[in-house]
Amino acid sequence: MNTIANIMQELRDYWADHFSRRFLPKRPPLRRITSISTFYLLDYRTRQAELGLDYGPPQAQLSDAKFVFQDGKWQGESGLSHRPPLLKLFSSHDWEQSCKVMKKENKALLEENNYLKLQLELLMDMLTETTARLHIVEKKMDIPTWHTKKKPNKVLMLKS
Repeated sequence: MNTIANIMQELRDYWADHFSRRFLPKRPPLRRITSISTFYLLDYRTRQAELGLDYGPPQAQLSDAKFVFQDGKWQGESGLSHRPPLLKLFSSHDWEQSCKVMKKENKALLEENNYLKLQLELLMDMLTETTARLHIVEKKMDIPTWHTKKKPNKVLMLKS
């Protein structure tokens, strides 16, 4: 009997030592304080001077011509206002021709879009009319409509 009591006591002690303690995870180490940059305290002009953030206006070079974007317009290096750089590559006649072609394509696409809208409206009207006729036929024949079918209020019980 004494050995059984000793085994039971050892089992209780083992259980208390290994399984009944609360979970206490180790605390993570404290974070190091990093030095924070103070540039955000400076105003915009000071930051520009300190860090060299003044890039100047956007510039582009196409073929032999150089352009600078100033005051909302592309200007040549000489300062004279020009057409946008891409239009400089085409002659005015080519540009007018491409503009006319685009206008014709745009008009054709608008007409096609209007035609498709009209077709869609016609199909929706046909669908509405067909659905209304279906409901009338279902009422005449006393057939419950597909959307008014109710599920039975029965509960399935399993017998053991």
